[in-house]
Amino acid sequence: MIVKTRTTKHSDTGPGANKQLTRAEEQIMQTLWKLEKGFLKDLLEATPEPRPHANTMATLLKILVEKGYVAFEVQGRNNLYKPLITKMEYGKKSMNQLVRGYFEGSAAKLLSQFVSDNKLTANELEELLEQIRSAKNNR
Repeated sequence: MIVKTRTTKHSDTGPGANKQLTRAEEQIMQTLWKLEKGFLKDLLEATPEPRPHANTMATLLKILVEKGYVAFEVQGRNNLYKPLITKMEYGKKSMNQLVRGYFEGSAAKLLSQFVSDNKLTANELEELLEQIRSAKNNR
């Protein structure tokens, strides 16, 4: 079997630089991160219900390739898709956008909101305090 490889170009500032993902695109990325790589059929089977139609999934994968989040290799008549950004990297990027967009660029304001909303347990607060102390001592 002949395996053709095609990679996609993405910006010099990293995969998906300044390109937000839609909810549907994020769902596909979640599945791709879980599988690590896969063909369209694999991604469809691993996607939770309600699943998009195969044509919709193919279109969304094409958009993810164009946005620089996904690359693919042509293998025969099928494409093998792989993420170009890790789930952790995407999470950091999304968190930074959230902090900039809704908390005036202040991570402290985000944490304060969690505390105000009682979203953190006493143990989680203690762990955060320990991390803060440790980071302060390492400076």
